[in-house]
Amino acid sequence: MTDGPDLGHRVAAAFSATGPLSEAWPGFEPRHGQCRMALATADVLHTGGTLLAEAGTGTGKTLAYLVPAILARQRVLVSTGTKNLQEQIFFKDLPALAAVLDVPFTATLMKGRSNYLCLHRLRAVADAPAEPALFDAGGRGAAERAVFLPVIQDWAASTATGDRAELRDLPEDLPLWDDVSADADTCLGTECPEYAECFVTRMRQRAAESDIVIVNHHLLCADAAVRHGSFGEVIPSCPTLVRASWKWVNCS
Repeated sequence: MTDGPDLGHRVAAAFSATGPLSEAWPGFEPRHGQCRMALATADVLHTGGTLLAEAGTGTGKTLAYLVPAILARQRVLVSTGTKNLQEQIFFKDLPALAAVLDVPFTATLMKGRSNYLCLHRLRAVADAPAEPALFDAGGRGAAERAVFLPVIQDWAASTATGDRAELRDLPEDLPLWDDVSADADTCLGTECPEYAECFVTRMRQRAAESDIVIVNHHLLCADAAVRHGSFGEVIPSCPTLVRASWKWVNCS
């Protein structure tokens, strides 16, 4: 772990006009508010406690907490208000920072179970006959199954994550997805024949080994309820929590 004074210097250098951020973001210019928030985040990462940080649109809040978190080499949980911000951080911001910061780190994106394909349920649906009685009078369900089931099956054979966000052309309200997505009520756990290949299992394993874990508030609250009920955690334990859209960092 980087000590306090050194961490502050490295954070300040990262946000300078000639720092690494200027390499990742062409046209980058130092912003006083962003650097001040980053230094405050670095300080609380080192000393512990709670930081409440409020900054206006355009300040660059995401980088202001990601950069010190990475440079501090601490395990960090980042919770966002939306999936869009989750994906921006994971697919855009973190790869850019990985390319310019001289600190190796790993990251995992975690979403709720319903966002992931269940291989066991997919096989069951594929093996079941398409009974006309299950569809509406116009045969819409049968048509959707005929069109989208092969699409999902082909994707299932190649995807590394099972995250339905990869299926950009899949209708948002497709009933078929409800039949093949991971569901807590029907999950067989370790008894499932697909447990070792399960996308939810793999996601949790990756998260348990990652330096930065990105979730959304819905999953964070659901995990808190599970822990309170003593049913086992979903999100791995992290010493530092960043609640992005609530604009505060909690370290313990």
